[in-house]
Amino acid sequence: MKAVTEFYQKDGLDVPIYVLFISDGGVNDNRGITRVMTEAAKLPIFWQFVGLGGRGYGILKKLDDMEGRVIDNCDFFELDDLDDISEEALYESMLEEFPSWLKEAREIGLIAK
Repeated sequence: MKAVTEFYQKDGLDVPIYVLFISDGGVNDNRGITRVMTEAAKLPIFWQFVGLGGRGYGILKKLDDMEGRVIDNCDFFELDDLDDISEEALYESMLEEFPSWLKEAREIGLIAK
């Protein structure tokens, strides 16, 4: 996560990006991840976290409702088995919050109108 935000800043990108982050669990750096996501909210980066077939997603589950950011820049959903969901439902889940994030990001000037 930190590498993505650093790359975005160093490369001088000026377009919104969508990051798909898939985890099978074992996430435990709550403070570090919270700090990175709070700072990343100032950039036009949307993070879609997917928990796939694991457990212990920890902070990834909480990022969607985390306070203290200029914009909600994260979403999370989990799947026990990728075979249990249709492609259509998968894509709907992956893009559920992205359109509203784009709209809000434009409204607050994070993305050019």
